Amino acid sequence: MKLRNFTLILFLVSCSGSLFAQKGGTISVGATPGLSYMLAQNAYYLADNTKELSYKPKFSYHIFVQGGYNFKEEHGIVAFANYCDEGQKYKDEFKYKKYPALIGTHEKSVDFKYMGFGVLYRFAPLLSGQKQQIRTNIFHWRMKLLAGFETDFLLNAQMSYKITPQGGSTVQVPYPINSVDGGFSAYSPNGSNNYKSYFKTIQGVAVLRYGFDYIFSNNIFIGIALETKFGLNDINAESYRVHPNYKKSKNYFFGLNVELGYVFKKQEAADKTKKNSFSKTKGVDQNRKVDKVDRNTIRRMQKGR
Repeated sequence: MKLRNFTLILFLVSCSGSLFAQKGGTISVGATPGLSYMLAQNAYYLADNTKELSYKPKFSYHIFVQGGYNFKEEHGIVAFANYCDEGQKYKDEFKYKKYPALIGTHEKSVDFKYMGFGVLYRFAPLLSGQKQQIRTNIFHWRMKLLAGFETDFLLNAQMSYKITPQGGSTVQVPYPINSVDGGFSAYSPNGSNNYKSYFKTIQGVAVLRYGFDYIFSNNIFIGIALETKFGLNDINAESYRVHPNYKKSKNYFFGLNVELGYVFKKQEAADKTKKNSFSKTKGVDQNRKVDKVDRNTIRRMQKGR
């Protein structure tokens, strides 16, 4: 609970800064398609209580909205909220004659739905040649590196387990596997497809992004970045950690972060534009005064002749 409260407070404070600040603010929406993994797996110990399934890639995605504020030219913060679809797939062959009910191809699918909130530090260094262009603000590409922390709240968790016997048709079986058929005696099959009680409701995640933004002349920008997420805590519920050979399970995600947003004009840039405009106007007025003085001098000189 303390972790959740801390993250929510930090997220709200960061959002407030990004929405009301006029210096380097951004707001964007986007999605991150990619692959998710749950390592190490909790197989609930099938067949002699040691068998695990081979990992298979699972397509996953995040949908997000975020706001940011650059307190300096190259440094800033980003706060975001996202909906996460993650999980893991498995597939393996069982050939244990001791457990005839398990012989065949096993397929397992784990699906998670999370609501996540996070805060990232944003470093956007000026590339070669851009330091000279910063005064005119004419460059469009901007490199970015973001790192920070995210807290995910589990909305839903489902698991399905299928066995295809040799020469037979695929059958969905209750999971975890019954101890009579080779499963671990401490775990009994779940009576529904709702497995939320099998997992922790909150997970901490480290987030890392690296990519580029392209900023158009109208301040709209498109951002692309490689994104990696590392789970920080064991996601399995306490009651499903009782096996002597139990290993912690953590979520991982690798994807391509794509966003579309708007860059709020920096206040100092606006002030600079006004100042330049005022200086030009003032310069014209001074020239007119000088011209008037020169004309009066010429007239006096002509009268003196």
